[in-house]
Amino acid sequence: MKNLIYQFWNGDVPYYAKRSSSMMKSYADYVGAEYRVDYNSSYVKSGSPEYMNCFRPIHDASFHEYDNVLFLDMDIFPVENIKDNIFELNHTGIALAQEIGMTDIRYSNTGRISGQADEKWAKILKDAYDIMLPRDDKNRLMVYNSGVVLYSQQGLIEAQKSFIPINEYQSKMRGLDRFYSLDQNYLHAMLFTGTVNFTELDTKWNSQIYYNGQGNPRPIKDNRTDKTQFVHLQLRGRNTLTDEKIYDIVNLPIHSWRHRK
Repeated sequence: MKNLIYQFWNGDVPYYAKRSSSMMKSYADYVGAEYRVDYNSSYVKSGSPEYMNCFRPIHDASFHEYDNVLFLDMDIFPVENIKDNIFELNHTGIALAQEIGMTDIRYSNTGRISGQADEKWAKILKDAYDIMLPRDDKNRLMVYNSGVVLYSQQGLIEAQKSFIPINEYQSKMRGLDRFYSLDQNYLHAMLFTGTVNFTELDTKWNSQIYYNGQGNPRPIKDNRTDKTQFVHLQLRGRNTLTDEKIYDIVNLPIHSWRHRK
């Protein structure tokens, strides 16, 4: 099997992104995959290339030579002594994980990014493309995170053939917050056009950790478990991260973080 881990960054590269790159290069070596990172390269020139370049594996045929391509945001970190090989997963299309707890947050909020706005987004997709998005047992729209995306070769080829052009999709979203025109919601929508096989990725490959509310210290939503392999470090203030802080956040319980004491 020929596998690739791909990351990219546009703009000045913060330390945490460089650290993610070095750690993911080590993980690629561990699982026998190739590794590639692009800096300030806008292969995908459609709207907001600083986000949409994550879709280079779909549009650049050189990526289609691989059996699998794993795209990772540069705030993704492997846990210490990671053992599992993500490329051993059995899938034939595109795989990504839910944002655990995000549906509760969205539907308890109002405003530009909320359950109400999500419903407007879903209605646009239904009216324009007859796309029906998945819902939970309370009939709320589910949320999937695009920070970790595993593509099979078949998934990349089918996506290139069938995904709605980015500019066309973005033109439909002009009445909503810019958030809905970017990579995550675009990919989420494309997964349910019926043209590609979608596999729900276990959240151990995308265990998000982020601030949720106000206080001192601020409350943190921590989706890590004892099975977590990749941590999605979404805490604000990431530009101040050091090796010590990254290690603690990725590997230790919150009460043991040295920088939080």
